[in-house]
Amino acid sequence: MPASTAPKRGRPIRMSREAIVDTTLRVLSTSGQDGFSMRGLADELGVSTAAIYHHFPTKAALFIAVLSARAAELDRPELPADPRDRLVVIINHLIEVLHQLPWVAEILVGGESFGRAALWILDEFLSAALALGASDEYAGFMYNAAWRFTLGELITRRAEDERAAEAAAGRPRPRWTDLAPDQLEEFPTASRLLRKLTPMRDDYRSADAVAHLIDGMIAALPGAPAAR
Repeated sequence: MPASTAPKRGRPIRMSREAIVDTTLRVLSTSGQDGFSMRGLADELGVSTAAIYHHFPTKAALFIAVLSARAAELDRPELPADPRDRLVVIINHLIEVLHQLPWVAEILVGGESFGRAALWILDEFLSAALALGASDEYAGFMYNAAWRFTLGELITRRAEDERAAEAAAGRPRPRWTDLAPDQLEEFPTASRLLRKLTPMRDDYRSADAVAHLIDGMIAALPGAPAAR
C-alpha cells in the first residue's frame, strides 16, 4: 500500500507571551478593539490560535496582559506633597493615560485588574486619602467613587472620539438634545437650558470635574477644611 502523502499534524508552533503581547498592542493601536480577533492575531504571528490560547485562554486575559505591560512602561507623574492635590493629579493622570488606550474601557468596566504595575496608583491614592483623615473604609469609598468617575469619563471620551471621526467622514450623528420645540413644551427648564448645553459641553474640562469630585469627598470628612 502506498504511503500517505497527507502532511502530518504536529504540535502547534510555540510563541512566547512577550511576542503575543507586543503584537497584540501593535494591532490594537492600529486597528482598535473592533478590528481585533484572535484568528487575525494568529495570522499576524504566523501561528495557530492554539499557540495563543496556550498562554491566554480568553481575549480578556490577553487584553489585561497587554494593559499590564503598557502600565509598566509608563512614567509616573510628579506628585505634589499636598494630599488633596495628589489625589487630583493621580486621577487626572489615570484618565489621560487610559484615554490613549480606547480599547481598555470595556475590559475595565468588567472589573478586571490591570496588574501589579499599576498598584502604585491605588497605594498613592489610599495613602493620600488617609493623610487627609479618612478612615480605611472612607478611603476605599473615595477610590471607588473616583474609579467609577474615571470609567465614565473614558467611555464618554471614546464615544466623542467616534462621533468626531464620523463627522469628519461626512456622517454626523444626531445628539439626543436635537429635539423639536414641540417636544419640549412640557419641560420649560430643560427647554431653556438645552440651548446652552452645546457651549456647556464644549467648555467641559475633566480636570475641573475631578477637582470638584475630590473636594466634595474631602468636605464630607469629619472636621475637614472647607472645599476649595
